[in-house]
Amino acid sequence: MRQTFDRIYTLSRLGASLSLIAILCLVVAQMVSRWLGVLFPGGANYAGYAMAAASFLALADTFRHNEHIRVGMVIERSGRWRRGFEIWCYTVGAVIALFFAWYAVETPFLSHKINDVSQGQDGTPLWIPQLAMAAGAVLLAIAMLDSLLSILFRDGLGVDAPTKPMLQDALKSIKPRLMLFALSALVIYAAVTLMTGFDRDAVGLKIGVFLFVLFFLLGSGLWVGLALMGVAYMGMIGFTPRNPGSSMSITVWTSASSWTLTSLPLFIWMGEILYRTRLSEDMFKGLAPWLARFPGGLLHSNVVGCTVFAAVSGSSAATLTTVGKMSIPELRKRGYPEFMIVGTLAGAATLGLMIPPSLTLIVYGVTVQQSVTSLFMAGVIPGIVLATMFMAYIAIWSMIRKDQAPDPEPDTTFTEKLRTSTLLIPVIALIAIVIGSMYLGIATATEAAAFGVIGALVLAAMQGSLDWEAFRQSLTGATRTSAMIALILMGASFLTLAMGFTGVPRALAEVISAWNLSPVALIAALTVFYIIIGMFLDGISAVVLTMAIIEPMIRAAGIDLIWFGIFIVVVVEMAQITPPVGFNLFVLQGMTRHDMSYIARTAIPMFLIMVVMVGILVAFPGLATWLPETVQARQ
Repeated sequence: MRQTFDRIYTLSRLGASLSLIAILCLVVAQMVSRWLGVLFPGGANYAGYAMAAASFLALADTFRHNEHIRVGMVIERSGRWRRGFEIWCYTVGAVIALFFAWYAVETPFLSHKINDVSQGQDGTPLWIPQLAMAAGAVLLAIAMLDSLLSILFRDGLGVDAPTKPMLQDALKSIKPRLMLFALSALVIYAAVTLMTGFDRDAVGLKIGVFLFVLFFLLGSGLWVGLALMGVAYMGMIGFTPRNPGSSMSITVWTSASSWTLTSLPLFIWMGEILYRTRLSEDMFKGLAPWLARFPGGLLHSNVVGCTVFAAVSGSSAATLTTVGKMSIPELRKRGYPEFMIVGTLAGAATLGLMIPPSLTLIVYGVTVQQSVTSLFMAGVIPGIVLATMFMAYIAIWSMIRKDQAPDPEPDTTFTEKLRTSTLLIPVIALIAIVIGSMYLGIATATEAAAFGVIGALVLAAMQGSLDWEAFRQSLTGATRTSAMIALILMGASFLTLAMGFTGVPRALAEVISAWNLSPVALIAALTVFYIIIGMFLDGISAVVLTMAIIEPMIRAAGIDLIWFGIFIVVVVEMAQITPPVGFNLFVLQGMTRHDMSYIARTAIPMFLIMVVMVGILVAFPGLATWLPETVQARQ
């Protein structure tokens, strides 16, 4: 049975990988046909179907490899009661996954029965692409149940193994495990009954329960995407007589099959290619000679390396991992202080969220229905300004703490610098292709992502570092990361629908309007709000979870949504280095083996610099709005 399941998960991963390749081919075909003035009926819809297939089919494999996001601070500190907390999480997760699977299977049957077809020129019967949603949801439910049974009847602790071995297990025998499982199921049943049993007019009480369930599920360690679905279900049964299952399946399918969202896996794939070939290593070698004589020496390679790699990656974690693997050993060998090595790398890696292409900006743009290309353009200048501020901090540190700075690097001739600079040509060419194609109006953000993938493959092949294993790993890594983000977006889209029925966004917008806060005061309040929420949620989760509430406020205050997207990225960058759920901190902990508290302390100066950056954006909004307005005027 285990081998059968593993083969099925492998086949679903293969299907997701082929779907990602199909996205690339369809985007290229759509782009070429547009250039030639030839009609490609349904091209965008087909790419959207491939996007949905890649997202759904990779869900189970991503779960089995523990790449779905959860807030694990309670789980990791549960000690001998770890199994008890995992029984709760997997019980709730299995219930939500089974609910999702039931209606995901029902959807294509219903579409076939009513002969539902695409609204585009292709006229595709929707039950055909929706089969991928049904298959992916069923496999996710099977994977969740499989892990739950392992926790109940075997020694396994699920897919998320403890970082430290569990020396004692408070639930050694099966009987107390089954009792806790039954208690967890009873709590779920009671919660559903409680929401449906309220007086319809008890809106305030329902909203209180709704928000409590949200933070309880997230805080107890449930995977973010499933937690959002579960909370949305509670909201639907508490505030509307509509069928929550059919509403969920329609909403999830619509969000997963979006043409705009196709740029997300393509940019992730591009970053994976660079990470697994020699292109990233050559980038560091080309930068080092030019930075050695700056005040602060090769510490600047952390900032500049992250800035350059961010321009071809879009992922903070990928940027940190790639640059960190290159720079940490070199900087240690040269005697740079560990505090500065770790701190500057933690802060600079967050530039992957701002400098285009940015996954967070893609998610934000899709959520608030703003142009992703304009958001990309808006992030260029603020990203460069923030990188400059990081470098200024390094220079000031080197002048104040001269005793901690190592001996200067030996001088290299200008000719030698030029010779090593040739290693930068491939990466600079790729940046020029991706960003230049958008700036010149040749390509949209999605088409630029296709340019990036093809360019990265060609450059890696020309360099001789692209073999079959690197290609396979880059494709697998891209499908898993995309599925992780897609599950969060699915849950968030369902939650957004439910939030509309609760009346919370409308009520908050009315409250904000009654306070008559100035835009500056509102931004100050939201900065504190996002810093706090960033302590418990990852950046993308924070964006999709809050936009349903925040967007009406921003529109009512007259704040530009493109500018606000850059503000969101800066505060989300703070969340990347804020304990207890700062992903950059976790990645650095794995790379350096330092204690989490030590890494968090090293990142404090970079965090404060980001706070200053928020003030600069408020004082000079043109930093974010000038370039997209200029690009629009030229087109």
